[in-house]
Amino acid sequence: MLIEEDKIGLSRVKTHPRRLGVSLSRWGRNLLSQCPFHAPEESTLFFYDSLGYWRYHCMSCGASGDLVEFIMRSRFNGLDENAARKEALDFWGASEDEIKSQDDENFPHAKEIGGTKSRVLESFVRYCNWAATKSESTAEFLKARGWTLEQSRLYGIGYYSGDPEPFYSYGLLCGLKRHEISFYLDNLDLSHEPRLTIPARNSKGVLHSVYGRLLDVTTPANSLEDVYISYASGPLDIPFNIQQDIESPIVVEGVFDVLTADLAGIPGVVSTMYQPFNRSHLYKLKSCGAESIALVLRKEPNRRNQELHIRKCLELAESEGIKFKSIILPAGETADTLIQSDGAEAFLERIRDTEEDTMRTHRKTVLLQDIQENFNTAISRDPDSDVGYRLQNFPALTHALDGIQPGYYFLSAEPYGYKSHALSSFALDLIEGNPDVKVIYAALDSPRREALNRFISMLSGVSETDVHKLNKDDDVNHQILTATQKIISYVKNDRLEIWEDTESFQYEAFLKELQTELSEKQNLILIVDGVDHLRISDRSDIPDLNERRSSAILDFYKELDIPVFVSGSVFKEDDKLVGPRPFLRDADATFWLERKEDGALWLTVNLKNSGSILYEANLLFSDKSYRMKEKES
Repeated sequence: MLIEEDKIGLSRVKTHPRRLGVSLSRWGRNLLSQCPFHAPEESTLFFYDSLGYWRYHCMSCGASGDLVEFIMRSRFNGLDENAARKEALDFWGASEDEIKSQDDENFPHAKEIGGTKSRVLESFVRYCNWAATKSESTAEFLKARGWTLEQSRLYGIGYYSGDPEPFYSYGLLCGLKRHEISFYLDNLDLSHEPRLTIPARNSKGVLHSVYGRLLDVTTPANSLEDVYISYASGPLDIPFNIQQDIESPIVVEGVFDVLTADLAGIPGVVSTMYQPFNRSHLYKLKSCGAESIALVLRKEPNRRNQELHIRKCLELAESEGIKFKSIILPAGETADTLIQSDGAEAFLERIRDTEEDTMRTHRKTVLLQDIQENFNTAISRDPDSDVGYRLQNFPALTHALDGIQPGYYFLSAEPYGYKSHALSSFALDLIEGNPDVKVIYAALDSPRREALNRFISMLSGVSETDVHKLNKDDDVNHQILTATQKIISYVKNDRLEIWEDTESFQYEAFLKELQTELSEKQNLILIVDGVDHLRISDRSDIPDLNERRSSAILDFYKELDIPVFVSGSVFKEDDKLVGPRPFLRDADATFWLERKEDGALWLTVNLKNSGSILYEANLLFSDKSYRMKEKES
């Protein structure tokens, strides 16, 4: 058996380490003391209750056990085990007869941790806790997060293989019935993938659920909903790691954000399990004595939506008379990573230095955080590097723009057809030169098939005419096949999508679709080829058609904060671009591609609202595919 079942009753007598007569200090959720078994001057002995009853574990010498064993080892040396246990139970005011006289339902551990359901869940936690010691993948996962198996034991972290049968057998040995396991662990068959298991308790210490976290989340299909599951149906609005008597809880998003903070000795850190903070979370924290709340959020790509969410949380807190402050972490950082890299004190200092929010000061607080983050990001960059994405065939243009950054870029050409070839060249350059980028190419001027053939033509170096049919030259056919396979790989790896024109352009629907794409792929670039054919059916508030189109594109950029390239026709006057005015006015930069009389192809880039030329260069292009690149100087 995994544990000595005949000792469960003794080890689970209701008690608390504070009654042991040793000097204790709070360390996160746990209690910390000097270890009497190897070196009293070292505070390395943890008392923790992750398995439903208090245990001790020394991080230095490895001594561990339940509180009865602690009494036996530290106070009753020289007595035999039975006498020591009797002395220990007398010390707690209980006796063997009292323990034996209680039936199963009134057993102290059952009353303390919530009856039959918690007995089932506790058995599952103990089983998974044991299984973690046998799992190499668990040890590797924890090591990658900066954890050890010894540390994970303090929180009852375990391992579940996905196969329920071994646990059913273990449960039967522990006196559980199979139908009880199936009833209370009703999601045990929900996923058969190996997962890390993490027990979750309510504020009274009652185990209400066991979460399972995927060990491998590298596949793009895994959303946050797939990463975490609950093996037992129950309330989803209980903040993870909630405790009694927390006046100033720190609310984070992830489980490991909480666990790392608690291990570092930061008290009162709870998690919403990636759910938006809501009224139910607030009520539960308020019932535990919360007087102020610090909401720590990971930075989202859509800052506008994140600020709106914070304002709702602030209104909620103010309505309940609770002080509130919000902290948005630097991009790509989590509470877990920041605590591990900078330490607990730096994390707490970040929270202390953030001003308390009110509806009047909220915008200032967010602005100050943005200023600090922008400064920290700027001084960490290499002065010779470009900030945005690379156009590998246009190095001088990339440098002039400081990389392709989030913005609104308008491109036109004379002859007009060259603008599609220029945008296609940019699209392929961005995909080939930036491994994490995804390009959405909206082909509004032509069918999707034509845009696809243009990409294949450019990758193979043959004409679009040759792409349509079998060629007599086997080398040409091989080039077309290789290019087609490359396009297929881009699509399969979520690097390229080609969208066709639709009967009517629903602004809100298009924006929502792009937001979904951005949530799955942060490095997104939108290219709209042929804005003149953009039909807008739900922007009747703007009468001028070009104003509607330009406003829609501008909103995409502002809402999504991504690079947006748009092509369309323009009219000139005395060699100057004069219209359509909305596109020339709103675009951050205007690209003008022109074929000169001598056959040379020139690209000129002008800054927004400025006559100054940012970039001007002679381009080379393939006579067959019309793929473009800069002429080497």
